[in-house]
Amino acid sequence: MVNTWRYAPNDLIIRENDPGESAYIIESGKVAVSKESNGKQVHIAYLAKGATFGEMSMVDDLPRSASVTAVEETVVREFHRDDLYGAMKENPDVFGKFLKSIFERLREANSVIANMDPDSKRQGRLANLKDPGSKAESFSIEGVTPAAIAAVAANTFVIKTFPFKIGRKSSDPFLYNHFEIEDKDPAQISRHHVSIVYEGGRIGVLDRGSELGASVGGTRIGGKHGPGPVYFDGKEGVLILGEDASPFQYRIRVAW
Repeated sequence: MVNTWRYAPNDLIIRENDPGESAYIIESGKVAVSKESNGKQVHIAYLAKGATFGEMSMVDDLPRSASVTAVEETVVREFHRDDLYGAMKENPDVFGKFLKSIFERLREANSVIANMDPDSKRQGRLANLKDPGSKAESFSIEGVTPAAIAAVAANTFVIKTFPFKIGRKSSDPFLYNHFEIEDKDPAQISRHHVSIVYEGGRIGVLDRGSELGASVGGTRIGGKHGPGPVYFDGKEGVLILGEDASPFQYRIRVAW
């Protein structure tokens, strides 16, 4: 049986180090993920509608690796381990969401670890990401070229979670992107292309293993250039998905 739960702002959904045999899909609202470090809670990420959490403990039978707290009124669906095994046959879309989440987080963790400086690796330093809703911050993606404008018009989204994932639109059940772009062969956009990150008041872009990479304010990432992240100078910058002549060019902005 799948349970649906409603949480008020600041309600604790799961606690770090507690045992857990359930995973969750966010139906509505937003949650914060945090870990304890040196006696303090360090913010890791914000997750919004469609995101999953708790799946790692359900799979490896280890204690929860982080705490998750509701930021606003939030509704989640809870799946017990046995329910998820049943979903492998009866509801493959649900099962695929959890697998996508696991694979994507492993990919992002590998990219971050590969680009950490030696001191950060030794100290296990964690990025303190800001809530995109704090201090009246607002984020926008604006198309610079006709193809980019058309892609924005085809998507209805609000940037409420970071990393914000961008990729090619596909029927592949193992894909999860916040911003899906229709692209035909020879395609500029990969299924897993880039993630937009926000750290310390800076907007950055991280390659997710794309075929052609991207340009971030004139700096190439992806392939031989490495995954990044690369940060824009100031509060905005131009992101080109694919080659420099790609028709998918966007202006990313943060405003106060």
